[in-house]
Amino acid sequence: MGKARTPGGPEVRLLVEDTPEPSRPGRPPGQRLYDVPFSSPEPRLVNREVGLHNVVARAGHNAAYTIDVTLLDAPDHRLSRSGVLLAHRVLDGRGEWFLTAPDWRPLLPKDHVEPMGDADLPEELTSLIRPLRRRATLGPVAALNCDRREFALRDDAGSTLALLRDDKVTVRRGGLTTARYREVTVTPVGPGLTADQRASVERAFRLVGANRVPRFPRLVTRLGAPATGPSDIPDEQALDPAMPFRAFVAAAVGNRLREIVRCDLALRHGDDDALVRLTAEAAALRRELAGLAPALEGPWEEDLRDDLDWLVAAGVSPGVLRSERYLSVLERLVSAARSPQLVVDGGEPTAALLAGLLQAETKRLREVADPLRTDSGDAAWRQVGGVVARLRGLATASSVVLPEESAAALALLRKPARLLEAVRLGDVPAPPAVAGLSPADAFAAGREYERTRQRDRRARQDFVERWAKTVRRRSA
Repeated sequence: MGKARTPGGPEVRLLVEDTPEPSRPGRPPGQRLYDVPFSSPEPRLVNREVGLHNVVARAGHNAAYTIDVTLLDAPDHRLSRSGVLLAHRVLDGRGEWFLTAPDWRPLLPKDHVEPMGDADLPEELTSLIRPLRRRATLGPVAALNCDRREFALRDDAGSTLALLRDDKVTVRRGGLTTARYREVTVTPVGPGLTADQRASVERAFRLVGANRVPRFPRLVTRLGAPATGPSDIPDEQALDPAMPFRAFVAAAVGNRLREIVRCDLALRHGDDDALVRLTAEAAALRRELAGLAPALEGPWEEDLRDDLDWLVAAGVSPGVLRSERYLSVLERLVSAARSPQLVVDGGEPTAALLAGLLQAETKRLREVADPLRTDSGDAAWRQVGGVVARLRGLATASSVVLPEESAAALALLRKPARLLEAVRLGDVPAPPAVAGLSPADAFAAGREYERTRQRDRRARQDFVERWAKTVRRRSA
């Protein structure tokens, strides 16, 4: 594994997206940032009247240099949009692979460098970004050239009062220059600058058309569309009762998707416990989609459920994480979070629509469970089981926006649903074949068969009785 350069070395801010906010303790006190027109003349910083006597170019460790960077991404810029920058850069004739993903720390590195051994992207980097890249082909999407110069601003005794870092960056895409920008950082040293000296520096930059900024724009902002589009892995969104139902479904899927991806990255980072969390997230999303199914387009919901069934059943392992099927599941979830398919009015407020669904599903449960008897056929029992599962999933999905109504639905299901799980459907064994068995073995087989039948009849009777009590209590 390569390692990042040591602090103070010739880092390029355009690929280390960590320019500190003014309030962050990592930013030197009094540091000022200036967005300078690319073609502006040099600001006249020397002002002996306030004690600014010389501007001296720095040499040695922080000497001027030029770096060429090739940004790699999918054609739709999905890595950049998700807060990941992957690049090949050349500094002093030395090629390096560079990855920075500060928004995903500590699951992805803020600053990761590997020497370039050959033209292929190292497998370690490929694996790290796989859930964000998925099946997309990576290629050059932008070329950047950064010309850096550093200067020391000194007083009449030769003491350095401030350091100036001047970055001039040219961005090319498709062989054409699409942007040029210049960023200057002024960092006080030692006692720093006096109020008069700061005012003098401010005037000098203002005279060449520069603007003082709280922080420099991120590289994706300089690149422009499509790098500035929304992430495929949306940030966690609050679920609000007043939000349109379409936005609610998109947020519910998107929140689960983000956690699945975070668990994936944690697994790749060595957190074995993330396996259980990932499977639990997939199972929870499957239940919620099943509960919302009456409002979702049938084939769309079924395809999602099939994918989640596979993911839960497969168990997550390094082999599964590398499989095409798994990457296809992620792609489908990305699409689902972006554009859920509904059979209801997606603009209706979420609370009102979910309240109607809860009422309708509760009514449907009464319709199928009230007439159920111990000797009812398996088809009738399966129908009850399906409605119970759907209502439980719907109540769980609705709990954030309709806590009281959802709690009432879950309370209705709590004991009957647990009893329903004990009912065996379609797998009650046939009477044993006793031909060829000894009398003792035949008797034991027959007795076990009867016990199994009795347990199943008892489970069905327990459910019927409990459901009747639950309905009477609810109606009282």
